[in-house]
Amino acid sequence: MASPAIAHYGTTIIETPAPTGVDQRAIPYTGALAATLQLLELYGFEPLIENMYAGVGRQYIRRRGQITDPDYIEFDAFTSYRAVQRPSTATARVGDTIFRLTHQHPVEVFRQAAAQSLLTPANRSANANSFLCGDSLWLLARGPNGQLFELGPTQLTRRDNNVVHIWTATETLDQTTSDFCTQFGMQEAQSALFHDVAQVKYLQRQRPGMTIGLLTPLPGEQVTPRWSDDIFLEAGYSHYRMGSPDKQRTLAASREAFPDGGDVSFVYFRDSYLELVQVQEDDPTLAG
Repeated sequence: MASPAIAHYGTTIIETPAPTGVDQRAIPYTGALAATLQLLELYGFEPLIENMYAGVGRQYIRRRGQITDPDYIEFDAFTSYRAVQRPSTATARVGDTIFRLTHQHPVEVFRQAAAQSLLTPANRSANANSFLCGDSLWLLARGPNGQLFELGPTQLTRRDNNVVHIWTATETLDQTTSDFCTQFGMQEAQSALFHDVAQVKYLQRQRPGMTIGLLTPLPGEQVTPRWSDDIFLEAGYSHYRMGSPDKQRTLAASREAFPDGGDVSFVYFRDSYLELVQVQEDDPTLAG
């Protein structure tokens, strides 16, 4: 089967290079990598694939559920030996990405993760209290790899579980909207206030189900330009998978980031780093 258009998210993690002559697999998990894998286990993820790249880093892909499940998800805990922390800024940067992470018992699992310092609320403490008390369904929280998540209850459809939010410059919002709709068959949905930190324009499609939320600054605020396009350099750099109904056309509208890996292409599309795949007629994600 060709690579399906699943919810597949990933984030670059800093890791110290392996000593010369030491098998990468023999090196214990430490730091952000260890904490990220612990967080994924807490959320019900299981090992799927492990890859060792000599001189580059290590890759641990975890999955939860079966591909036909509407809440199926994979996470790529990917380390780079040359990754560094980018300069801090007072605002989000263009391309910063927030992944939705749902769970059947979101409050309980968040309590456990927070108690182990695996998740930290990302904005006002009042928002976390509202989430813990059940007054709010959703919470922004940051993981040990620097990745931001929107935590909340499992949804009935793939479209509402597979949600990716991307910080976008206000002046490019219209063109970015048009490009996602043209290349991926998305349709404009509602606009709203996003966790009191941004405006969001939602783009959605039913088959295969997915939602893109384009985040723009609130009035009087701004977003900082992206620091780097190098996924191996910037710790916290996010990537995700998208399926195109016409991959060759989308490739022509994208910029190559890395040589193809089989039927998966690694490209820059607008402000995102994508694992780009062709949506096949037998893609299991077309159901649900």
